[in-house]
Amino acid sequence: MKKKKNVSSLYDHKLHKKKGLIATPLNEALRDQIKLSSWTKERMPEYLWLGLILLHYGRKNGFVRIGNILSNISQEFPSLSHPKLSSILCLSDDDQRRIYGTICRFVDHSVLAPLTLLYRSNAFPIFNEFFFISHSTVDDRIKILCKAVKTYSPHQSNEATDLRYMGLSLLLLGGKIHVSRELDVAPRALKEYPYTDHADEKMRLYRPTIRSMEGIGFTEDSSEFCAKFWRDIGMITPCNPVKIEFGESTDDNRAFISDCQRVLEYVLYSNKERSLSEDKFDVLVGSVNYALKIFIEINEKSVGNSILGRHAVRTIIEVYIILKYLLKREPKQPQIWQEYKLYGISKYKLLLLKSRETDLNEKSHFVPLIAEVIVNEIRWEEFIDVDLKYFDKQGMREKSIEVDEKELYDLLYDYDSSFSHGLWGAIRESAMLRCDNPNHRYHAVPDIHSDQNLPEVVSDATRILKMIFSLLGEVSEIPEWFSKKYDRNK
Repeated sequence: MKKKKNVSSLYDHKLHKKKGLIATPLNEALRDQIKLSSWTKERMPEYLWLGLILLHYGRKNGFVRIGNILSNISQEFPSLSHPKLSSILCLSDDDQRRIYGTICRFVDHSVLAPLTLLYRSNAFPIFNEFFFISHSTVDDRIKILCKAVKTYSPHQSNEATDLRYMGLSLLLLGGKIHVSRELDVAPRALKEYPYTDHADEKMRLYRPTIRSMEGIGFTEDSSEFCAKFWRDIGMITPCNPVKIEFGESTDDNRAFISDCQRVLEYVLYSNKERSLSEDKFDVLVGSVNYALKIFIEINEKSVGNSILGRHAVRTIIEVYIILKYLLKREPKQPQIWQEYKLYGISKYKLLLLKSRETDLNEKSHFVPLIAEVIVNEIRWEEFIDVDLKYFDKQGMREKSIEVDEKELYDLLYDYDSSFSHGLWGAIRESAMLRCDNPNHRYHAVPDIHSDQNLPEVVSDATRILKMIFSLLGEVSEIPEWFSKKYDRNK
């Protein structure tokens, strides 16, 4: 995958081992100084009244009318540094009338009428005195507001940049922005932007310049005003959940499953003596069969597009890495196979001990009697200690590194672990839908009826299962036809 522009690579990030943190370059350099601010969430609602004018009259005519309005406001109210609606609404009744009168000299009062749906007469009587229109229906006003919000929300769009320029206008008109003579682009951008068409090549320099300057002096806290804006406009419009369709696997894996089963039967019958007494053989064949059974469930239960499919792939990967790790460690730790079995049994023993100290639900899927038989299968439980650490004192990440499978761990195991642990990224992808409503800021809504499926896991599961059988073939003879038919590299 090619490196994406305008974002840092993993190599660019800073690792802090003691903190357990991988920091972005920006956070690393500016953590104590940077203050994040959202155009859409925190500033756009303040300037939407100007956006309605631009939408109604078009860019060229709208700039002229807004320029006249703001020029008058700048002269009469030099203390206003930004054309924020919240600041205007807080002025005295007389001052509000003066500003609204100025607006109505240059634009028809119907242009701002949609805002009376959000700023009602009981709380904002003067605003409604000028802009409320009785024959303007609720649906009409909602439609215009929705169009405006959708138009100006994307912070880098041409339309949003126009509105952001307007946010700077009072500072420009009041002579409160001073630009160094050594700068070339900024003075030209501030002077020429409203008169330059977006198709002009110069705008490729002007637009980012305007966006970088727009937040200058925006120090007043608008959080309460903007929060009310988003709450009110969100409550009057419905959610529009959108799902992504992923096709199910069209591969017929029945032949592959049958061949895998035939291989295991061959290995078992060819090594009956080993199966009677050898821990290594138990672990190898048992683990391979466990992975195969999981794959069969993926296939037969059609869960490849589901959350459970990701749980399954994670387990298959873990089986593969563990087997590869055990095989690598065996020369120096001949007893590692029995140690691995006892480690797993000790986990069962801990559950068994806890179950004996509580009243377990009779319908629980943990059955103490079965666990007791398994725990005492190798040796009496009184001689089995409970191991609370990772097996062999290394986590899966360290094991994957030791057996040269770090990439598999990073790209798939870690991803699927998010689903096993119920982390937010996995929840968001699988259990929440994007609401395609700009008035809701494209929030996520629960996928209550399971409309959203996920990309199919069968291809990855098949590949890893081939790798597991390849491992089995390294330590136990398997039919040559299987190795040729199912090359792990295909």
